[in-house]
Amino acid sequence: MRKTLAIVCAALGIAGTLSGVPRPKNHTVVAELPPLTAVVVSAEKEPLSLKPCAMFDTVRVTECSSLEKSARYEDVIWTVSDSGNAPVVFALRESGDVVIPAAARKKYSGIRVTGTRNLDWECVALDEKGNLIIGDVGNNLSNRRNLCFYIVPEPNPARDVVTPPRRKVSFYYPSQNEFPAVSRNYDCESCFALNGQIYFFTKHWSDTETVLWRVDPSVETYQAAEPVSRFDAKGMVTDAALSPSRKRLAVLTYHCVWVFELPERGGNGSIDETKFFTQAPAKFRRLVPPKEQWQLEGITFVGEDTLLIASEQGGFFRVPVSEL
Repeated sequence: MRKTLAIVCAALGIAGTLSGVPRPKNHTVVAELPPLTAVVVSAEKEPLSLKPCAMFDTVRVTECSSLEKSARYEDVIWTVSDSGNAPVVFALRESGDVVIPAAARKKYSGIRVTGTRNLDWECVALDEKGNLIIGDVGNNLSNRRNLCFYIVPEPNPARDVVTPPRRKVSFYYPSQNEFPAVSRNYDCESCFALNGQIYFFTKHWSDTETVLWRVDPSVETYQAAEPVSRFDAKGMVTDAALSPSRKRLAVLTYHCVWVFELPERGGNGSIDETKFFTQAPAKFRRLVPPKEQWQLEGITFVGEDTLLIASEQGGFFRVPVSEL
């Protein structure tokens, strides 16, 4: 069967491997990436030592890979776990408690997103319409050809135990022409939704830079992601989040955090993407978590001026933006 499939793929002129989704004929390769943006930092301070403000249950939430505060439900923060885990989302309180539906049993294991697979869920965000955006975008070896985002109506965490996806947004990186990529610069663990678009940062394994990409969730076919900007994040980007006003953007790495002031919207509601990282001097600070809480993978705003950061080891850390 494998030999037959390979012959069919060759006859159709499809480049691909049997372990991933074949590259379709419309997968164009464009090598150019945006020039490196020179980010101005307002003032770099001494590293900030983090102390946990709460702990969450790592038996249920085994690998907290991202955070997103709900705008609809009070004191609800959404999170997902990555590869090897079920296709579920969890709602957490700032106290670290898991929100468990009244009808659920003690062995509650999250809200299942039906009709999906968790190949490597790495990020979660909310769009302006109240949908959860779940990124199946983890790509440690830069060899995947089935990257996608699931758009899911935000569940009621006190009631729902299952929820169906609204649609699936599949994409590829048009600058990638080898699988796996030797650079391993096509991993991703962070996303945010703005102006009807889904934005996401690549996590680089060969340098400390990151590229901001964009896809259009209204496109139903396999689409090429569009590179928007590029800057030196000084580390591997592990999550990103918008503030409640959607005027600030936080970007997290394992060892530091950035906060950018986003450009004002134009008369037609659009944003000048070229100024995402240059609208104003950025806030930046290196972070020093406790040794046993070293893997910082989630960030969200719990107010316009306060960040909540999570480690995979179960710690929550509150960081006022004023301290950056």
